[in-house]
Amino acid sequence: MKQKQPPAKAAYDLTKLHTPADLRALPAKEMPALAEEIRRFLIEKVSASGGHLASNLGVVELSLALHRVFDAPNDHIIWDVGHQSYIHKIITGRADRFDELRCVGGLCGFTNRAESEYDPFGAGHSSTSVSAALGFAMADQVAGRQAYTVAVIGDGAFTGGMVHEALNNCSPDLPLIIVLNENEMSISRNTGAFARYIAGIRSSRSYLRTKNRTKSLLPRIPLVGRGLYRMAKGLTHFLKKRLYRANYFEELGFLYLGPENGNDYERTERILRKAKERRGAVLVHLKTTKGKGYTPAENDPSHFHSTAPNAAAPSGETFHSVFGRELVQLAAKDTRICAITAAMGLGCGLDDFRAAYPNRFFDVGIAEEHAATFAAGMAANGMIPCFAVYSTFLQRAYDSVVHDIALQGLPVKLFIDRAGLAHRDGATHHGIFDVSFLSAIPNLRLYAPACYGTLRAMMQEVVASNAPCALRYPNAGEDARVAATFYPDGDFDRYGVRADFAAGEPPRNVIITYGSIVSEALNAKEEAEKSGLSVGIILLETLKPYDEAAKRIAPLLTRDTNVIFLEEGIENGGAASLIALSLRKQMGEGFPAGYHILAICDHFASPTEKTDLYHYCGISADDILARLL
Repeated sequence: MKQKQPPAKAAYDLTKLHTPADLRALPAKEMPALAEEIRRFLIEKVSASGGHLASNLGVVELSLALHRVFDAPNDHIIWDVGHQSYIHKIITGRADRFDELRCVGGLCGFTNRAESEYDPFGAGHSSTSVSAALGFAMADQVAGRQAYTVAVIGDGAFTGGMVHEALNNCSPDLPLIIVLNENEMSISRNTGAFARYIAGIRSSRSYLRTKNRTKSLLPRIPLVGRGLYRMAKGLTHFLKKRLYRANYFEELGFLYLGPENGNDYERTERILRKAKERRGAVLVHLKTTKGKGYTPAENDPSHFHSTAPNAAAPSGETFHSVFGRELVQLAAKDTRICAITAAMGLGCGLDDFRAAYPNRFFDVGIAEEHAATFAAGMAANGMIPCFAVYSTFLQRAYDSVVHDIALQGLPVKLFIDRAGLAHRDGATHHGIFDVSFLSAIPNLRLYAPACYGTLRAMMQEVVASNAPCALRYPNAGEDARVAATFYPDGDFDRYGVRADFAAGEPPRNVIITYGSIVSEALNAKEEAEKSGLSVGIILLETLKPYDEAAKRIAPLLTRDTNVIFLEEGIENGGAASLIALSLRKQMGEGFPAGYHILAICDHFASPTEKTDLYHYCGISADDILARLL
């Protein structure tokens, strides 16, 4: 029998990297080999647990160089988004926790202040690093502390407006270093004028060759060499402005260094040390390959941006894939329909729309606020703009939704993906606030389909409506029990308030809910009925206006009904409290004496130990069962 070969022994035990000092103790010549070992480790661990693979493979050399050149945590290293901080976590003593990466209560997939002193600023959303880094650098200056602050940001994140607001406030004398990691990708390929500018900045090889030769040769000429060099340098600056245009960053007061190959360790460390010597504002421009060292990820970085665990079931149809196909069909019938995304075309299911109607597809980059107001402008000029956006990112466009869309009554359509708890990405990505903050806005209708049939029916109504509308759905597939229970006749166009019991005959216990957590309600009902308990479910799929929803719910309840409102969202200002208020007004003395709200109660749903997230939030089937009579 053929003997099984033992696995190759790792060159480095990464769990022995407890602090950056351990990394600095290694000889510089060992860094390329260490980089390869880290890539092997990442591919193995992230393939098993799921996570952001391609982006981390691209910044291995950069991460090593940063921690050898700078002295964290005294120096502050701030990662934009934070999804590319896995190597940083390894270097700072967290390699032994990678088996629990992105588990609820496990190792966070982003930087997290509560997790380590080496994470000076938490992240999860894009384009925040420069503002935060400026705050750190200014605080050090005011307090008289000697420290460097480094912001690591991708070229995709540079499309976000916050970055430019921060750059506008930077001072040339601050020890602030911005590392621009150019890989031409966010999740999909970057778009827009600034992305094109970064890709072309000082990319002329002849210009760089001439500059380097001039700098090297002229000072060597006896007697007049240095004078000629100073004159040539002034002439070069003049010609650069005339022929190559002024460098945007230099005009803002930054010393610009680069571009340099960020996957070459020696070059990367050298350029970072040069930036450190400056003791002022520096922008270091590095070019890296997303997915470096792993051929499948290099060839398809979008697919490997965030991977599912090996054990996960193959991905099939989801709410956002159904949304994407339906929008294509609706657009075929109405040429006014346009699709808008803020760098999330793939994630929001819009790739088919992009292919079918490229002239009506708009990727505005990581700029949700702009996307919402851009949509408002299109709506004001006769189009039907459909802005598809994750719930957690819609928060960034709140003022635009209030001021530019709803106040003017413009018929923008918000399609809100990833509604509900983000079990793997954690608190920065939970979609638990949109119902609460959208409920406060007049002139806005709010929908929450719980199955594909009602999603399609709602989309037809929403695009035909002359009012601003928001339609939210989870990052999941449908539970087949929903359509079978609430739409046995397939009449999906009669959505709104549906009950699995007849009016006038309410069961002893009634669960009122909306969204994908209806599955927990169905689980609880099945379990309760085994014990002989009488349980019914009311499914809400039209939330706002709440008075309309309450008007349809009231006939289904009596004062003796034990009501449990189940909500996968924040309780403060949520649907449960608003419907309860409306029901009290409408039912008066007949309002149910037993009324319970199971929702996320005034916290960010961020456990520090491994647990079931529904149990942690108090909205699981067991929590429902505990309140049944």
